[in-house]
Amino acid sequence: MSLRHTLSILSLTLFATLPPSASAAPKYAVSIVGIAGSRATGINAAGTVIGNQPSGANTHAFKHQNGVITDLGTLGGPNARAAGINNAGKIVGNADDGLGHTRAFLWVAGSMTDLGTFGGDNSGASAINNHDDIVGSADMPPGPNSYSSAFLLRPGVLMQDLGRIEAADPEGGSHAAGINDKRKVVGGSVVGEFTPPESPFHAFLYACEEMKDLGTLGGQFSTAYAINAHGKVVGEASTPELMNNRAFSYFLGVMKNLGTLPGGGLSSARAINDKGEIVGYALAELGGGSSWQKAFLYRFGTMHDLNTLINPALGWSLREANAINNKSQIAATGCKAGVCHALRLDPLP
Repeated sequence: MSLRHTLSILSLTLFATLPPSASAAPKYAVSIVGIAGSRATGINAAGTVIGNQPSGANTHAFKHQNGVITDLGTLGGPNARAAGINNAGKIVGNADDGLGHTRAFLWVAGSMTDLGTFGGDNSGASAINNHDDIVGSADMPPGPNSYSSAFLLRPGVLMQDLGRIEAADPEGGSHAAGINDKRKVVGGSVVGEFTPPESPFHAFLYACEEMKDLGTLGGQFSTAYAINAHGKVVGEASTPELMNNRAFSYFLGVMKNLGTLPGGGLSSARAINDKGEIVGYALAELGGGSSWQKAFLYRFGTMHDLNTLINPALGWSLREANAINNKSQIAATGCKAGVCHALRLDPLP
């Protein structure tokens, strides 16, 4: 028997012995975890969901835990938005301070703390890991070339400026969006000079005091949103066709285009768990030249419309998926009869 035939048989045998959960996308139950008009932005290992919800004419951050929705309040101003949560239930985001500024916050056990800036007015926190390391972006002191820069804030240590990939553009900045428990940080940074029609901006991976340019999918733009425990990064990047960003994964020096839903264009990968399952959103064709934003789950090389993985009789239109934990629970936003809610999707047995 030839080596090729032997390998083919081994491959078929391996595929045939995969459990159903590994060879097919799971189905999901849907739970409402936010009030009307809410949006889910994060989830931790316990299934606690965070997000943003209306509060009168304003927006407040919330968490949903064990069936209870808690308004996280603000820093004295009208608005607050939650962005990340760790397994201890500590939450980060940004909130108005009542002085016309927006500040990064850390929320712990009912108390919201202003995390400050680099001397400028505004900041925002994007993610927190299980060692309480926080990342985001903060304004530099006011000046002719003031900009916002990515930060890493470790417990008991001053806010650290992570810098930029290149500093050729004095007004260009950077932001940090994700961090894993190995303190590897991902985000986006200005690169070089402005080149119409896009300002060059690339995804980065920051590790061992070095910021690495992850490149793009052929265009001038990319940004990273999340990194898992194994160092796999996800985000979105532009292709040579303008205004056509695609979801990507990046691992060991290779950026992979994850594609989009059938007939669609834009796609964006927002989160990845340690099993390599990726969630985000994409535009899908509805027919007649129109398209619609839909949440997706990407696993084992295939992008699935999450709407096909829930009971259609429920009537939900899933618009985005922003987080996924290692139990494959997903923080999503869906709409029904014109009203949107933060949702949690739980895989069915």
